[in-house]
Amino acid sequence: MALRGGMMVVKSKRGTADQLFNKPQGLSSHLAQSQRCKEKLAAFYRAGDLLNVNNEPFDEDVEMGDQPVYAPNDPDSDLESNADIGLDPPIVVPMAESNLSGDEGPTDLNTHSRRASVEEVEDEEDGDDVRYINDFAGAGLPHTERCQTNFEQHFAQQREAGDAPWAPFESKDEWELAKWLMTSGVSQKQMDDFLKLKKVYTSLRIQGDIVGTNGTLKTEDVELWHRNPVECIRELMGNPAFKGKQCYAPKRVYRNADGTNREYSEMWTGDWWWFMQMELPDGITIAPVIVPSDKTQLTRFAGDKQAWPQLIDAGTNGVDMQCADGFIRTVYPILASYIADYPEKCLVACCKESACSRCVVNPKDRGARLLSDSRDPETTIRVLGEKGSRENPSEFEDHSLRAVNPFWVDLPHCNIFISITPDLLHQLHKGVFKDHISTWATEATEGGEKEIDERFQSMSPHPTLRHFKKGISLTTQWTGTEHKNMEKVFLAVLAGATDPAVIRAVRGVLDFIYYAHFETHTDESLDLLDAAWLTFHDNKYIFEDMEIRKHFNISKLHNIKHYIDAIRSHGTADGFNTEATERLHIDLAKMGYKATNKKEFIKQMTIWLRRQESIQHFCLYLRWAVPGYTEGINGDEVDEDEDEDEDEDEDEDEDEDDDEVEGDEVKESYTIAKKPVLRNVSVTSIINDFGVTDFLQHLSSFIDMVPLVGIIAPSAVSTFDLYKQIRFVLPPIPEVTSKPTPDVVHAVRAAPAVITSQGIKRAVAGRFSTVLLQESPRIAAEGPLSGLRVAQVQLIFDLPAEFGQYDHPLAYIHWYTPLRHTPNDLDTNMFTISRSSHNHRQRASIIPMTKIIRSCHLAPKFGCKMPNTWSSSTVLDDATTFFLNPYLRHHNFFLLRYLLDLYVSRKALRRTK
Repeated sequence: MALRGGMMVVKSKRGTADQLFNKPQGLSSHLAQSQRCKEKLAAFYRAGDLLNVNNEPFDEDVEMGDQPVYAPNDPDSDLESNADIGLDPPIVVPMAESNLSGDEGPTDLNTHSRRASVEEVEDEEDGDDVRYINDFAGAGLPHTERCQTNFEQHFAQQREAGDAPWAPFESKDEWELAKWLMTSGVSQKQMDDFLKLKKVYTSLRIQGDIVGTNGTLKTEDVELWHRNPVECIRELMGNPAFKGKQCYAPKRVYRNADGTNREYSEMWTGDWWWFMQMELPDGITIAPVIVPSDKTQLTRFAGDKQAWPQLIDAGTNGVDMQCADGFIRTVYPILASYIADYPEKCLVACCKESACSRCVVNPKDRGARLLSDSRDPETTIRVLGEKGSRENPSEFEDHSLRAVNPFWVDLPHCNIFISITPDLLHQLHKGVFKDHISTWATEATEGGEKEIDERFQSMSPHPTLRHFKKGISLTTQWTGTEHKNMEKVFLAVLAGATDPAVIRAVRGVLDFIYYAHFETHTDESLDLLDAAWLTFHDNKYIFEDMEIRKHFNISKLHNIKHYIDAIRSHGTADGFNTEATERLHIDLAKMGYKATNKKEFIKQMTIWLRRQESIQHFCLYLRWAVPGYTEGINGDEVDEDEDEDEDEDEDEDEDEDDDEVEGDEVKESYTIAKKPVLRNVSVTSIINDFGVTDFLQHLSSFIDMVPLVGIIAPSAVSTFDLYKQIRFVLPPIPEVTSKPTPDVVHAVRAAPAVITSQGIKRAVAGRFSTVLLQESPRIAAEGPLSGLRVAQVQLIFDLPAEFGQYDHPLAYIHWYTPLRHTPNDLDTNMFTISRSSHNHRQRASIIPMTKIIRSCHLAPKFGCKMPNTWSSSTVLDDATTFFLNPYLRHHNFFLLRYLLDLYVSRKALRRTK
């Protein structure tokens, strides 16, 4: 810690506990391998006899994984004094990390000044990661004394009673059986039948209600099940599982010292919380409430049965609540965001669906780039009141209102119109892209749907791409996943087949969608977001010129203009996406309905849901109380395609490599099978099956260049061990994702059709991944792609020891032409490359796998009319020119579009200065 220019500089030498043990398995592995930790734990367990849950003699030689462990944050334990042992499940976050997460703990108890303090949090290795933190001093202050959390209270009760952590279940096995029964999706009748089996003699006991008081309100047409919203908020605020992850005060984060490039991520970084804090008393804590509302059909066979999983905000003037860190705070729950489909948003905003729920705009002006006045709650309430009194105010029609009794009238500190936040799923993927821009662009394409379908069918493959074998025109049930897969290749599909203005308009929309998905924004990235939308507006005229559109007065097109303001006020749009509530359709409604007997299903669903919450709450407690406990919570990992209509065109020839290997071996930045899939393959087979004509020549060049000293030199009689794939992990990027992203590179030879005892096994095309690799050292002044080049991996193999010792697998690659500093196709703003050759022979090399940065996608440049001989399996050989696709996934967009756009804009700014 040091002072720089009057600002406090905080540097963290060590990683956070999240980084050291970023998964429960990591902690479990550490406990199993560290002798020091095992000795400490054993001493602690013996002292408290906490391991001896069955009153049996303690075996000092037992391994820690052989018995249940039970060591939460016990103030009497000597483990607390050892900083090297990270056993406190509610992780203690270092100062630099804490400043960014907002978990202040008991500090600054006597600070009541509203004067902002500024901290600089700097990453020592990368100057671009410097953060300047402006705190709202005097906000989120805890009361003086710390109390026990509910987990700590329950732990103390169990310890006093001599119970194991699984109590009131008699054993871990009984608890896990109960958990499985409640979360597996089996019906109540099936559970009853199971428990009546002779083998099952122990009745299972599920924990009681977790949150608040349930109630029911019935009218003639509607049955509403509800809970006390304040109690729901109290439970969330006090859940110890959120310790270190909760924020109690707003902050302003900057990327530079002069405060001209602000950062936006979670809601506490936005303006709404900051300005709301200024209106409220000193020291109080704001709990922003996000309300989702979305109805769903409970069954495909009975369309009259619907349910809305919904939360209801409670207006209050401050309630004392215990928080996850154990301190009491005075909390103001305030409605901050309302997540719903657009018709529901308009209903909540008391306006017509032809209007905008955030601003007052003439429906005929929705397609223009006009600035409109924001809706005002007081004005709206007044006009609605006058309309209800039959005064017929002119603003009623001018503001496109409808007579609705708003639920938010009596909620203090609530501006419902600002609370209506962006919706990536319905506004962008299903709305602007699928319903509008893709339809218009298809109509503007020479050859129409037929040409578009053929291009989708012939698109080059990648493991993360969905292959539309029959095109897209015949698909009737579209899902959000299919929309996203269309977006990944749509610009390349259109290129060459339509007017350049259409290409630029589509590019503007796609860039906007990808920028809007950023999980961390800055003022610079918001400028690029705005520039993308202006690109669409500057080129939308083409659809009028082609008589595809007469106007653009469309609600979803207009609503896009509010994204920048919403991100600056409430944080990034990923936090308000209706994909979350779409997921709740499955977790909270459809699965619950499936478990009922379809009679009085609402009541049964409510009981089922309460039991699911009890299971999840107990899982969280065990994760806190038992180091290394890794039993998942239902919903921890969900497949975004689950319960969606499967695409009947989805590839059937999935990877079978995992069945042929015995585990993986981690080597630095990649993971590879411990045993090669193909052993002792001859040079002749390698050349013929993998298309590596000059294999021996390039291998000899690599051995000489490294250099390696071997017993013999490679020859035509040499044999090699081959791999089919190698796995990489793309690191987390704040703008893209907080989680590592898996990446697979294939080198799989083609397999001919064969006749087997089960019938004819069809031929399988070879799979040879295209990759970005670091050909030469990066020079920062030359841009983010400096030193990078595209290649295709033809072969992955180990170098036999007799040729020289080398620690990494090698790859035989075919080169593509070098990348320029900036994209060379101005309409698509993508790089175009082709195969690199010399004297009509493909340029090739052998490189270590450590040079590969990531896989990439090369989309063929189809031209005006795609040749009818092209297919998905051969197009990388058939086409001569390719687009380096930035839309493959958000990692690629970050590198190939965002960093390049940023590089160009900063370079232009420097020239003007």
